[in-house]
Amino acid sequence: MAKKAMKIKAKEKDGVVKVKAMFKSLMADKEEAEKKNISVEYIAQIVGKANDKVVFEASTSGFMSEDPLMKFEFTGAKKGDSLEFELTMHDGKKVTGKKKIK
Repeated sequence: MAKKAMKIKAKEKDGVVKVKAMFKSLMADKEEAEKKNISVEYIAQIVGKANDKVVFEASTSGFMSEDPLMKFEFTGAKKGDSLEFELTMHDGKKVTGKKKIK
């Protein structure tokens, strides 16, 4: 993964937090990696938490486009709370990122 593994934007308005998160990854499964002559790299699971409560969860594979962008909304958090993402890569490595909700 690149130095900056993810970009996160989270804004709260009227009790609803709108999130945009982009995760840096080639998202290349074995078949695509062989075709492009690159190494296998993809995100297997994405978990988003606010106040230790899971607000987003997805299992993925190489089917997604490179550098996937996720948009979603949730309730139960306020400005200043922390939003944390944990990515589990195909090889089991974990990458985390945090952002305060604006």
